[in-house]
Amino acid sequence: MLGLILIPLFITVLKAQESQEVIYAQVGGTVTLPRDKIERKDGNIKTQDIYVNWFLDSENTLIINRNPQISINKGTNARVSLSADFSLQISPVEESDFVIWRCEQHVLARNYKKTYKLYKVSIPKVPALLVGGRLFLKYVKDVSSVNPSVTWISPKNEGCQEHKNTKDTVLVPSVSTCHNGVWTCQLKYENKKTEATTTVSVIDLAPSPADPIYTSISQSSTVSIPCALSSAIPWSVLNETLQGGSWSFTPLSEPRSPLSLLTLNVGSVVRWDLANGANFTDGKRVITNHNLSIQNLPVKETIRGVYKCSLKFNTKTISREVKVEVLKVSPSGSLKVFEGTRLNVTCSLGHMNTAGLEVKWTCASNCPPFNHKSPPHLSVLSFPKIRMQDKGLVKCELWKNSQKLTSAQLYLRVEKAPVDIWLCVAIGSGVVVFILLVAFAIIYIRRHKQMMMYRRRKTRFCCCNNNKQPKGFYKT
Repeated sequence: MLGLILIPLFITVLKAQESQEVIYAQVGGTVTLPRDKIERKDGNIKTQDIYVNWFLDSENTLIINRNPQISINKGTNARVSLSADFSLQISPVEESDFVIWRCEQHVLARNYKKTYKLYKVSIPKVPALLVGGRLFLKYVKDVSSVNPSVTWISPKNEGCQEHKNTKDTVLVPSVSTCHNGVWTCQLKYENKKTEATTTVSVIDLAPSPADPIYTSISQSSTVSIPCALSSAIPWSVLNETLQGGSWSFTPLSEPRSPLSLLTLNVGSVVRWDLANGANFTDGKRVITNHNLSIQNLPVKETIRGVYKCSLKFNTKTISREVKVEVLKVSPSGSLKVFEGTRLNVTCSLGHMNTAGLEVKWTCASNCPPFNHKSPPHLSVLSFPKIRMQDKGLVKCELWKNSQKLTSAQLYLRVEKAPVDIWLCVAIGSGVVVFILLVAFAIIYIRRHKQMMMYRRRKTRFCCCNNNKQPKGFYKT
């Protein structure tokens, strides 16, 4: 008896559901409930003359309406609006919107009603994945009278091929940066299309430069060592699995032992701190917009080497290496040379050059032939007798595959040898020689006189003084 009562009730419910137009939507998305167009064959009734009212089926409250005489009533719900053909648009969709909606149209003396049932479709959010991790996506929808077809569309990333999948789920055994971004689940049913989206975050570092960074030593020259996350993942998400990070440096010269430069502080404020015992005070270490680079590092010979940026997570450590080459041009002596002297100018990276590199010299005048037989880590430009026209800039350029990598230069100051200096030297030398000759002559004369004094005998004579008066008193 009870079954006989429930069967008619069930049939009534099914008929009611069949009379409702099924619309799928995603929370936070946008959905349109299409209004049926009411037109007559004689063309006397135009769309602009139709009154349109939208209601929630469970309520008699008017949500929004269109009156051709008083324009559109926007109602009190800011998320609801009418399109150009007076269809109902809801944006963004909220949980409370998955109910029955009713559209009433008034054309002259006739009324037209239609109901819509909004069903929810969603994609469970997946946590951020480390590169190489496993990705699994599926969609979840409310049961309705329609059976939509499903198409998954992968993110549109530059350099990556877009993939489409017609299965209900998506499984990627090993994700890469190509899988980072917005995935779209497209549902098609009864000439309608609904899209549900989810964002997949793949944690990885941006690729390192394919070639080394070439720079040169010059006044106030700086270089930046790049390191950045491949996508703008919030630090709040990274901190869930991020344990730390570091910058290290391995010089190209001996000894080639890694040196710790910086460590990553992943507390409330993400920043680079100096590693224990590190003597690294150059360059800016500010982290902005997921940029982990060392910026504005002053160029010196000591910065030649391989820089390694690493991020350590719970299950994996990802890192990138950047090689920095420094070109230096230097003279064999002082930059100030005198005309006619020999000068060698050396251009070097400080180590064995990579195959394919070419050195080009540019001088103020015609450059002399440089030494092709010099060691492979340097190039030597020889001036056998430098001239006044060689004065000026000497530039060394480093090229590879018709592309200029970097250049270094110096300014040669060529001067004539001053004549007055040689004259003073000659006069001074003459005076010194003359003084020495006079001194030798005086010494010789004195010694000669002393020798003669010993050889001569002098006769001595005794003289008597007879003019002495006798003693006594005299009368005057």
